[in-house]
Amino acid sequence: MYVDESGDDGFASGSSSVFIRTGLIVHGRKWRYINKSIVQAKQNRNIPETLELHATEIVRGRSKVWVSGRRRERTNWYGDNYPDKSDRMEILKDFCKLLKKHNLTLICIVIDKSKINKRTRDYKALPKDKSWELLIERYNKFLVDAKDKKGIIISDAVQDKIEKKHREFARNLYDKSAHIDEYHFIESILFEPSESSNLLQLVDIASSACYRNCNINDDSLFNELKDSLLKKEDGSVDGAGYKCWP
Repeated sequence: MYVDESGDDGFASGSSSVFIRTGLIVHGRKWRYINKSIVQAKQNRNIPETLELHATEIVRGRSKVWVSGRRRERTNWYGDNYPDKSDRMEILKDFCKLLKKHNLTLICIVIDKSKINKRTRDYKALPKDKSWELLIERYNKFLVDAKDKKGIIISDAVQDKIEKKHREFARNLYDKSAHIDEYHFIESILFEPSESSNLLQLVDIASSACYRNCNINDDSLFNELKDSLLKKEDGSVDGAGYKCWP
């Protein structure tokens, strides 16, 4: 399961109203074929294979870079070649459609920060911790029902100290949660730079689609991938592939 997040987990003024953690489940046997499909989708849009896809930058048409010690914006590759926003959104739709094409499974965890009780001890840690817990629980359920019952979690690399906290949190869940069976998990959480993983770039786009659907009521991208959300036996996704908390 490849994992990325959207929005921010903070509570300061101006922070996002929701924090989202998204998981994209890919069978190991299909990995190479799906990776080639992403590379082909880049080629179809004349995107260099080595270029890292970031949904936020594609939408904005600009990226932030460090220049002479200061963080500045500049027109990125997408802005130069696809100046219209509608063209850039079509790029994202192309990649969202890959989920359904390859029958991939998506899990989206939405943390509504406005509903978190701020009198709760360590409430500031809840968006990150609870999103991991809910995501891993649903991945566990997927593995229970799958023919191949072991999985690995691969997340976008962050700071070393944050990665350590996430790994320790996952191990604690495997050991103590009544809803998670450690038998299903290899390692705790592995971290990989998204620039070297096409699948992490794909889940970045999927997570952004979920975020836009929740945060600004734009479902244009979400509609392209909602059929890929993990479903319950009755076919519904609420509480399974799409979980809102609290």
